[in-house]
Amino acid sequence: MQPSGDRAVSMVARQSPEPSMCRHRPASELTQDISHLLAGMFKNIYTSEVIGKEAVDNFIKSRGGDDADHEKFVEELQKVHLEYKERLREAEMLERHIIQARARATAEEERILNRYKADVPEEYQDIGLPPVKSSFRWCVDNELLSKHNLICPGDYITDPVPLTRAPKEISEPGYLGENLSFKHRVSEHQTCKESEHVKKILETLPEVSVSSVTMESSATEIPLQVRKLPCKKLSPSRSFAWKNDMSKKEREEDRAYLKRLDAHHSFLRNPRFFLPNSLHGGKSLILPQKKAQRMIAGKQRTVVESSTDAIPIFLSNPPAVLFSEYEVGQVYEMTIELQNMTSTSQTFRIIPPATSTFAIGLGKFPGEGGVVAPGMSCYYTVQFIPEHLANYEDYIMVETQSPYPLLVPLEARRPPPILTLPPVLDCGACLVGGIKFSEFLCKNEGCSSGKFCIMPKGMWPPPHFRAVATFGFVEQEPFGIQPAIFELFPGHSVVIEAAFFPSFPGVASVTYTIVCDNCQINEFTVSGLGQLISLKLLSVSGGEGSVTPGELVDVMSQHFVRFDSLNPYSTSEKTLVIRNVTHVELPFFWQIMKPNLQPVVLEGDLDLTKIKHNVETDLAFSITPAMGVLRPHTDHTFTLRYFPQKLKAYHSVLQIVLENIPEPPGLQKHKERQEYGEIREEDVIALEIDVKGQTEPFQLLLDPYSIIIPGEHYIGVNIRRSFRMLNNSKSPVKFAWGKISDCDIIEVVPYTGNLEPNEFQDFEFIITGGKPGRSIHELPCNISHCPEPVILHVEADFKGPLFSVDVPTLNLGLVKLGEAVSCKFEITNLSQLPGRWKMQESPANLAERDQEVSPFTIEPPGGELGPLGSCAVSVLFRSSLCQSLRTVLELEVENGKGSHIPVFVEVQTPRVCLLSSSLYFDELFPGIPVKATVKLFNQMLLPAHYEWGEDELRDLTLRCRIRDMLEPLVLSISGQVKGLHVTYAIPLDGKE
Repeated sequence: MQPSGDRAVSMVARQSPEPSMCRHRPASELTQDISHLLAGMFKNIYTSEVIGKEAVDNFIKSRGGDDADHEKFVEELQKVHLEYKERLREAEMLERHIIQARARATAEEERILNRYKADVPEEYQDIGLPPVKSSFRWCVDNELLSKHNLICPGDYITDPVPLTRAPKEISEPGYLGENLSFKHRVSEHQTCKESEHVKKILETLPEVSVSSVTMESSATEIPLQVRKLPCKKLSPSRSFAWKNDMSKKEREEDRAYLKRLDAHHSFLRNPRFFLPNSLHGGKSLILPQKKAQRMIAGKQRTVVESSTDAIPIFLSNPPAVLFSEYEVGQVYEMTIELQNMTSTSQTFRIIPPATSTFAIGLGKFPGEGGVVAPGMSCYYTVQFIPEHLANYEDYIMVETQSPYPLLVPLEARRPPPILTLPPVLDCGACLVGGIKFSEFLCKNEGCSSGKFCIMPKGMWPPPHFRAVATFGFVEQEPFGIQPAIFELFPGHSVVIEAAFFPSFPGVASVTYTIVCDNCQINEFTVSGLGQLISLKLLSVSGGEGSVTPGELVDVMSQHFVRFDSLNPYSTSEKTLVIRNVTHVELPFFWQIMKPNLQPVVLEGDLDLTKIKHNVETDLAFSITPAMGVLRPHTDHTFTLRYFPQKLKAYHSVLQIVLENIPEPPGLQKHKERQEYGEIREEDVIALEIDVKGQTEPFQLLLDPYSIIIPGEHYIGVNIRRSFRMLNNSKSPVKFAWGKISDCDIIEVVPYTGNLEPNEFQDFEFIITGGKPGRSIHELPCNISHCPEPVILHVEADFKGPLFSVDVPTLNLGLVKLGEAVSCKFEITNLSQLPGRWKMQESPANLAERDQEVSPFTIEPPGGELGPLGSCAVSVLFRSSLCQSLRTVLELEVENGKGSHIPVFVEVQTPRVCLLSSSLYFDELFPGIPVKATVKLFNQMLLPAHYEWGEDELRDLTLRCRIRDMLEPLVLSISGQVKGLHVTYAIPLDGKE
């Protein structure tokens, strides 16, 4: 079914691809053109031509077909077009009528104002008259405006319509009547004559009442005759009738009479009715007066001259009323001061603001009557009631005697919030089927807070802000943005989060409208780029390898890389340059898999059913970095390293896997993602590289491979020989020579280092003998990562230092027990090597005698002799046991051949015995000495010293002490003592 005419017009207008036309506001304030308002409100509906005349004509010409719906549509379209033309004619007629009525009203008001000015004296011409009452209501057809649903003056003017009365006879003014003084001073004839002249003058005067010259501000006091003047036309014959009726003399008499009449009413006027700085007016209190020299009556005098410029009568404090902080629904007030800046009291009139958001209260005057004395001030309170947070402008007009009124601007200018949100929010690139969240910092750099609402451009203007206010993302495929509503104070910021979820590759952009509560509207664009994943291998150092026919390769790999043959545990590197073609960061990791091998054939399809994905366990290939993020549209360098550890052929496949890659959505999947908010992600193999490598053993050669040193060499002396090692391998080797130091010291200089392929290294072999004799060694050279070392065979003969003793034997002779005997001899080093020696009694002899401590003391017991040196050695023997000692002194030479010295010593102690241990006396007489001989026998070779004891004989024994004998010799003495036989006689007489 075809849409109706109105609906079709609205649909075509909504789908118009042309941008809306903006019409400028007319420069003249008097014009009635409101097209700019309609264009700003209705946009394309007003400015765009929905269905032009040509389109309508084409539709009419195409009638007559079989399509009934088309016929009906064209018929309704023709009716709508005719109605459209009729309404345009009515609108033009109304506009023309309003413009003409406004022109007639303006002309009538200017004519009335000019007529008032003609009756005002010249002294008041510069003051200016108040505006007359508008005549627009009498010049426009109210019924015509009401018929077309327009506002007419009768809708907003509530004053009653004045009643029109019949004109009355003009009465004679009271001041022209006769009074008592007039009768006494003027004759009746003259009075009658003057009355006749006055009557003639009054007949020629215009029908204007005296009250119209009193400069009243209200136009309601003007008589009805004056109000009807614009509707009357005075004939030119009546305007100049007095010129034809009066003679020159009569005119002079009338003028003289009027002059006398004016003299009766001439009085000193109040200075406030004169302009400031005029002859009779007040002086300005703020502008200095100029003094000048003038010639007056032939004399030079100083006079004060006033400026002819406009003098301000009142000054406003503040000069302008500004409201900078306000909220909707609140009432704000500010007091203004109007100060009289002249030397005379002044009055004024306040014209209130024209808008309803500003209002002015009653003034507070320093006195009564609304008169402001010089220098004094009056105060007015200005109220501001904002309806919204937009800017307001108005003014208060202060009318005074000055020809220029004082304007006090009224402004409500809330500093707008200034957001740092860029006009274009670039979300960057995103993979198709994925979603990308971007954050943009929006800061309020203005001086006032604001509430903001974000909505799609197509939803502006909304029927109500609640219809577009959401708590989540404001979606507009393929973008979403949040928060939809936020408030920012000065200096605060909010993060605007934009979501980009492309469904197709390519550039996408949408426009959002952001509305502030101060009625400011801005637009910004959200753009993004949808892409599919794509990686490209740009280059491989050394180039990619070629596959020979029949060679087994991985069937899924796009590239092939072959390494040259290497030795075990050697390294070869190749540089891969891979470009991320997309503008999206792609997280990745490498994995090494076993190849799916199929021979390369010129024709034939691959058997995809045999493809398997098995992880490589015997790793010889590695790539760095192994994981990371591929930056958008950037070339990335990877290092592929071949590091074999066994003697075998290696074959692997390198796969770069992109993580969390969304599935490109189909129509059904895309709807499912929108409904549930889920995104299916998986790891995708973006690139596969087939790599191969071979290994071979190390090839090292020693020249010579064996070192045999002829002759005998002293130990401790370095013997040097040179040899060379050649590296015939394909990779550098790291060698480390071993070192022998058990007895002999064998080393190679340099003992460690690196040897490049096809190069050689000269070495110096150093051997130092540690002991005499033949030395045979196998010196190993360890090669890094080589299972077997390289062996250097070495043979050499060594001899140590040779010592000699100048005595063949030591015969210490006979030694008394307990005494010591010493002898000296000399030891000589017959070699050119220093040697350490040591002398001691043979341990075997000590063990044979079952002794632990040797009785020999050798001084020095040992030492070191330089080449061909000698030293004296003293041997001290202490006898502690009688014995016939036969022993050997051993001379031990370190790392040399020793010698033995036989030692003979006889140790004895004195031993004496009695050949007869008893002595028998046959005849012994008391007191008579008896001699006998006793023989002592010295049983040893040593002399013995004996001593017989001088003690008294006890028990008939006699002791003989032998020196160095423990027990004395005891001589037993025995014998028979015979008595004394005495014969005596005793005298008889007793004298003896």
